[in-house]
Amino acid sequence: MFVVISHHWCKPGQVEVACERVDRNGAAMTAEPGFLYRYRIERAAQPNVVSTLTVWNDEADYQRFRGKRSGGGADAPSLPWERIESDAYEVATAHGKPPV
Repeated sequence: MFVVISHHWCKPGQVEVACERVDRNGAAMTAEPGFLYRYRIERAAQPNVVSTLTVWNDEADYQRFRGKRSGGGADAPSLPWERIESDAYEVATAHGKPPV
């Protein structure tokens, strides 16, 4: 499995809009080959950051998905976040059952 954790630093007053957009994007990802699941996660200490944990079968599936997406381009000024930072991980071990 391949896990991507992303943090979206929101523009002032744009957290709710960012959450809605992230959730729409997550719902759309369910049709992508190799997509397993996505969580939008919150941290009380950083209320202006919208984070996601997304899991794919493998890195190749994630890279195919990324290859279909644009880099923001002309749409960037209208986005509700200032920047996104992501980290990617290969799952080395797992315990318990994946979510249904």
